[in-house]
Amino acid sequence: MSLRVAVTGVGLYLPGYPNAVAWAERTPLPSDQVQKPGGLAFDRVNRRRASQMGRAIGDAVAEAMLAAQVDGRTTPVIVGSSIGEAGAMIGLLDQMWREQEPMSPAVFTVSVHNAASGLLSISMKNKGFTTSIAADYDTPAATLIEGIGLIATGHDAVVCVCADEDSPRSLLEHAPHWDMLTSAVVLQRSDARNALAFLTVDECGTDRSNVTLEPAQLPEAVGYNPQAGMTDLVDAIQRQQDGVLALDRGKGRGYRVTLQSKP
Repeated sequence: MSLRVAVTGVGLYLPGYPNAVAWAERTPLPSDQVQKPGGLAFDRVNRRRASQMGRAIGDAVAEAMLAAQVDGRTTPVIVGSSIGEAGAMIGLLDQMWREQEPMSPAVFTVSVHNAASGLLSISMKNKGFTTSIAADYDTPAATLIEGIGLIATGHDAVVCVCADEDSPRSLLEHAPHWDMLTSAVVLQRSDARNALAFLTVDECGTDRSNVTLEPAQLPEAVGYNPQAGMTDLVDAIQRQQDGVLALDRGKGRGYRVTLQSKP
Protein backbone atom coordinates (compact mmCIF):
# COMPACT_ATOMS: atom_id res chain seq x y z
CA MET A 1 0.00 0.00 0.00
CA SER A 2 1.27 3.45 -0.94
CA LEU A 3 1.53 6.67 1.02
CA ARG A 4 -1.89 8.19 1.76
CA VAL A 5 -2.45 11.41 -0.21
CA ALA A 6 -5.22 13.93 -0.74
CA VAL A 7 -6.93 14.74 -4.03
CA THR A 8 -7.60 18.47 -4.21
CA GLY A 9 -8.71 18.93 -7.81
CA VAL A 10 -10.12 16.92 -10.72
CA GLY A 11 -10.47 17.52 -14.45
CA LEU A 12 -12.14 15.61 -17.26
CA TYR A 13 -12.74 15.59 -20.99
CA LEU A 14 -14.75 12.91 -22.79
CA PRO A 15 -17.26 12.78 -25.64
CA GLY A 16 -20.27 14.91 -24.78
CA TYR A 17 -18.76 16.24 -21.57
CA PRO A 18 -16.09 18.95 -21.89
CA ASN A 19 -15.19 19.07 -18.19
CA ALA A 20 -15.63 17.37 -14.84
CA VAL A 21 -18.41 19.73 -13.75
CA ALA A 22 -20.54 18.77 -16.76
CA TRP A 23 -19.93 15.09 -16.05
CA ALA A 24 -20.81 15.41 -12.35
CA GLU A 25 -24.05 17.19 -13.22
CA ARG A 26 -24.74 14.86 -16.18
CA THR A 27 -25.31 17.82 -18.47
CA PRO A 28 -23.92 16.82 -21.87
CA LEU A 29 -23.43 19.21 -24.73
CA PRO A 30 -26.39 19.48 -27.13
CA SER A 31 -26.16 16.83 -29.83
CA ASP A 32 -25.98 19.48 -32.57
CA GLN A 33 -23.03 21.28 -30.94
CA VAL A 34 -19.58 20.38 -32.26
CA GLN A 35 -17.27 19.46 -29.39
CA LYS A 36 -13.61 20.42 -29.63
CA PRO A 37 -11.07 20.65 -26.80
CA GLY A 38 -9.77 24.14 -26.24
CA GLY A 39 -6.31 23.39 -24.85
CA LEU A 40 -6.85 25.79 -21.94
CA ALA A 41 -3.46 25.13 -20.32
CA PHE A 42 -1.54 26.00 -23.51
CA ASP A 43 -0.38 29.34 -24.80
CA ARG A 44 -1.53 30.44 -28.26
CA VAL A 45 1.48 29.03 -30.16
CA ASN A 46 1.48 25.60 -28.52
CA ARG A 47 -2.29 25.34 -28.68
CA ARG A 48 -1.98 25.39 -32.47
CA ARG A 49 0.73 22.73 -32.36
CA ALA A 50 -1.10 20.37 -30.01
CA SER A 51 -3.18 17.45 -31.22
CA GLN A 52 -6.82 16.96 -30.24
CA MET A 53 -5.66 14.70 -27.41
CA GLY A 54 -3.05 17.24 -26.37
CA ARG A 55 -5.68 19.96 -26.17
CA ALA A 56 -7.98 17.70 -24.17
CA ILE A 57 -5.09 17.10 -21.76
CA GLY A 58 -4.66 20.86 -21.52
CA ASP A 59 -8.34 21.28 -20.65
CA ALA A 60 -8.35 18.58 -17.96
CA VAL A 61 -5.09 19.82 -16.42
CA ALA A 62 -6.30 23.44 -16.36
CA GLU A 63 -9.59 22.45 -14.70
CA ALA A 64 -7.89 20.30 -12.05
CA MET A 65 -5.22 22.89 -11.24
CA LEU A 66 -7.80 25.69 -10.98
CA ALA A 67 -9.90 23.62 -8.57
CA ALA A 68 -6.85 22.79 -6.44
CA GLN A 69 -5.45 26.33 -6.66
CA VAL A 70 -1.90 25.15 -7.42
CA ASP A 71 0.80 27.03 -9.31
CA GLY A 72 1.30 25.85 -12.89
CA ARG A 73 4.83 27.28 -12.91
CA THR A 74 6.12 24.90 -10.23
CA THR A 75 3.75 21.94 -9.94
CA PRO A 76 5.06 18.69 -11.47
CA VAL A 77 2.89 17.11 -14.17
CA ILE A 78 2.78 13.36 -14.90
CA VAL A 79 1.18 12.47 -18.24
CA GLY A 80 0.08 8.87 -18.72
CA SER A 81 -0.89 7.47 -22.13
CA SER A 82 -0.81 3.97 -23.60
CA ILE A 83 -0.40 4.86 -27.26
CA GLY A 84 0.50 8.55 -27.05
CA GLU A 85 0.40 10.43 -30.34
CA ALA A 86 -0.07 7.24 -32.36
CA GLY A 87 -2.24 8.88 -35.00
CA ALA A 88 0.44 11.42 -35.89
CA MET A 89 3.12 8.75 -35.86
CA ILE A 90 1.17 6.44 -38.18
CA GLY A 91 0.49 9.36 -40.51
CA LEU A 92 4.19 10.13 -40.73
CA LEU A 93 5.08 6.51 -41.44
CA ASP A 94 2.44 6.35 -44.17
CA GLN A 95 3.81 9.57 -45.64
CA MET A 96 7.36 8.21 -45.65
CA TRP A 97 6.84 4.60 -46.76
CA ARG A 98 3.57 4.50 -48.72
CA GLU A 99 3.49 7.94 -50.28
CA GLN A 100 7.27 8.23 -50.62
CA GLU A 101 7.20 11.81 -49.35
CA PRO A 102 9.52 13.48 -46.83
CA MET A 103 8.24 13.71 -43.27
CA SER A 104 7.21 17.07 -41.86
CA PRO A 105 9.63 18.16 -39.10
CA ALA A 106 6.84 20.18 -37.48
CA VAL A 107 4.54 17.14 -37.28
CA PHE A 108 7.39 14.93 -36.11
CA THR A 109 8.02 17.11 -33.06
CA VAL A 110 4.46 16.50 -31.83
CA SER A 111 4.32 12.80 -32.76
CA VAL A 112 6.52 11.63 -29.89
CA HIS A 113 5.03 10.13 -26.74
CA ASN A 114 5.94 13.08 -24.49
CA ALA A 115 4.65 15.78 -26.85
CA ALA A 116 1.79 16.85 -24.57
CA SER A 117 3.95 17.03 -21.44
CA GLY A 118 6.53 19.08 -23.30
CA LEU A 119 3.99 21.55 -24.67
CA LEU A 120 2.42 21.86 -21.21
CA SER A 121 5.79 22.55 -19.61
CA ILE A 122 6.63 25.23 -22.17
CA SER A 123 3.20 26.88 -22.09
CA MET A 124 2.97 27.06 -18.29
CA LYS A 125 6.65 28.04 -17.95
CA ASN A 126 6.86 25.13 -15.56
CA LYS A 127 10.23 24.73 -13.86
CA GLY A 128 9.05 21.64 -12.00
CA PHE A 129 9.41 17.97 -12.83
CA THR A 130 7.51 16.53 -15.77
CA THR A 131 7.46 13.10 -17.39
CA SER A 132 5.37 10.77 -19.54
CA ILE A 133 4.40 7.20 -18.66
CA ALA A 134 3.03 4.27 -20.66
CA ALA A 135 1.87 1.04 -19.02
CA ASP A 136 -1.08 -0.11 -21.14
CA TYR A 137 -4.13 -0.67 -18.91
CA ASP A 138 -1.97 -0.09 -15.82
CA THR A 139 -1.13 3.46 -16.93
CA PRO A 140 -3.55 5.09 -14.43
CA ALA A 141 -1.95 3.16 -11.58
CA ALA A 142 1.60 3.88 -12.75
CA THR A 143 0.81 7.58 -13.12
CA LEU A 144 -0.65 7.79 -9.62
CA ILE A 145 2.26 5.87 -8.11
CA GLU A 146 4.72 8.24 -9.79
CA GLY A 147 2.77 11.21 -8.44
CA ILE A 148 2.59 9.77 -4.93
CA GLY A 149 6.33 9.18 -5.05
CA LEU A 150 6.90 12.86 -5.77
CA ILE A 151 4.66 13.84 -2.85
CA ALA A 152 6.68 11.49 -0.64
CA THR A 153 9.91 13.23 -1.65
CA GLY A 154 8.65 16.65 -0.62
CA HIS A 155 6.63 18.17 -3.46
CA ASP A 156 3.59 20.15 -2.33
CA ALA A 157 1.38 19.09 -5.26
CA VAL A 158 1.49 16.91 -8.37
CA VAL A 159 -0.86 16.77 -11.36
CA CYS A 160 -1.56 13.27 -12.70
CA VAL A 161 -3.33 13.18 -16.05
CA CYS A 162 -4.13 10.15 -18.22
CA ALA A 163 -5.32 10.26 -21.83
CA ASP A 164 -5.54 8.22 -24.99
CA GLU A 165 -6.80 9.47 -28.34
CA ASP A 166 -9.31 7.61 -30.52
CA SER A 167 -7.72 4.27 -31.31
CA PRO A 168 -6.25 4.30 -34.85
CA ARG A 169 -8.23 1.81 -36.91
CA SER A 170 -5.06 0.52 -38.58
CA LEU A 171 -3.45 -0.17 -35.19
CA LEU A 172 -6.15 -2.40 -33.71
CA GLU A 173 -7.49 -5.22 -35.85
CA HIS A 174 -8.68 -7.77 -33.30
CA ALA A 175 -9.64 -5.67 -30.27
CA PRO A 176 -12.45 -3.22 -29.55
CA HIS A 177 -11.80 0.34 -30.66
CA TRP A 178 -12.18 3.20 -28.23
CA ASP A 179 -12.96 6.92 -28.18
CA MET A 180 -10.74 9.66 -26.73
CA LEU A 181 -10.72 10.15 -22.99
CA THR A 182 -8.77 12.44 -20.63
CA SER A 183 -8.87 12.62 -16.82
CA ALA A 184 -6.72 14.49 -14.30
CA VAL A 185 -6.31 14.67 -10.53
CA VAL A 186 -4.16 16.92 -8.35
CA LEU A 187 -2.44 15.09 -5.48
CA GLN A 188 -1.26 16.81 -2.31
CA ARG A 189 -0.18 15.77 1.17
CA SER A 190 -2.88 14.20 3.34
CA ASP A 191 -3.06 17.30 5.54
CA ALA A 192 -4.27 19.48 2.65
CA ARG A 193 -7.15 21.66 3.83
CA ASN A 194 -9.01 21.64 0.52
CA ALA A 195 -9.10 17.85 0.06
CA LEU A 196 -11.91 16.34 -1.99
CA ALA A 197 -10.89 12.80 -1.05
CA PHE A 198 -7.98 10.69 0.21
CA LEU A 199 -6.46 7.65 -1.46
CA THR A 200 -3.79 5.01 -1.38
CA VAL A 201 -2.77 2.79 -4.30
CA ASP A 202 -2.91 -0.87 -3.30
CA GLU A 203 -0.76 -3.70 -4.57
CA CYS A 204 -1.82 -5.45 -7.73
CA GLY A 205 -3.17 -8.98 -7.81
CA THR A 206 -5.67 -11.31 -9.40
CA ASP A 207 -7.89 -11.44 -6.31
CA ARG A 208 -10.46 -8.70 -6.83
CA SER A 209 -12.83 -9.79 -4.09
CA ASN A 210 -12.16 -6.61 -2.09
CA VAL A 211 -13.19 -4.28 -4.94
CA THR A 212 -16.34 -2.56 -3.68
CA LEU A 213 -16.83 0.39 -6.05
CA GLU A 214 -18.38 0.07 -9.50
CA PRO A 215 -16.76 1.79 -12.50
CA ALA A 216 -18.31 4.93 -13.94
CA GLN A 217 -21.19 4.47 -16.37
CA LEU A 218 -19.28 5.54 -19.44
CA PRO A 219 -20.36 5.12 -23.05
CA GLU A 220 -19.22 1.72 -24.29
CA ALA A 221 -16.57 3.01 -26.71
CA VAL A 222 -15.10 5.27 -24.02
CA GLY A 223 -15.08 2.43 -21.51
CA TYR A 224 -12.67 0.46 -23.70
CA ASN A 225 -10.10 3.27 -23.46
CA PRO A 226 -7.06 2.09 -21.44
CA GLN A 227 -7.31 5.26 -19.34
CA ALA A 228 -10.92 4.66 -18.25
CA GLY A 229 -9.70 3.70 -14.77
CA MET A 230 -8.63 7.28 -14.08
CA THR A 231 -12.09 8.49 -15.09
CA ASP A 232 -13.60 5.88 -12.76
CA LEU A 233 -11.51 7.47 -10.00
CA VAL A 234 -12.66 11.01 -10.84
CA ASP A 235 -16.28 9.82 -10.95
CA ALA A 236 -16.00 8.11 -7.55
CA ILE A 237 -14.42 11.22 -6.02
CA GLN A 238 -17.18 13.42 -7.39
CA ARG A 239 -19.80 11.09 -5.92
CA GLN A 240 -17.94 11.11 -2.56
CA GLN A 241 -17.66 7.35 -2.49
CA ASP A 242 -15.67 5.31 0.02
CA GLY A 243 -14.23 1.91 -0.83
CA VAL A 244 -11.87 0.05 -3.13
CA LEU A 245 -11.83 0.81 -6.85
CA ALA A 246 -10.07 -1.10 -9.63
CA LEU A 247 -7.88 1.10 -11.83
CA ASP A 248 -7.81 -1.18 -14.88
CA ARG A 249 -11.39 -2.43 -15.44
CA GLY A 250 -10.07 -5.97 -15.14
CA LYS A 251 -7.65 -5.71 -18.06
CA GLY A 252 -4.40 -4.96 -16.23
CA ARG A 253 -2.42 -6.41 -13.36
CA GLY A 254 -5.02 -5.59 -10.73
CA TYR A 255 -3.93 -2.30 -9.19
CA ARG A 256 -6.63 -0.57 -7.17
CA VAL A 257 -7.15 2.47 -4.96
CA THR A 258 -8.65 2.66 -1.51
CA LEU A 259 -10.73 5.84 -1.49
CA GLN A 260 -12.04 7.88 1.45
CA SER A 261 -14.20 10.97 1.15
CA LYS A 262 -13.36 12.17 4.69
CA PRO A 263 -10.11 12.34 6.74
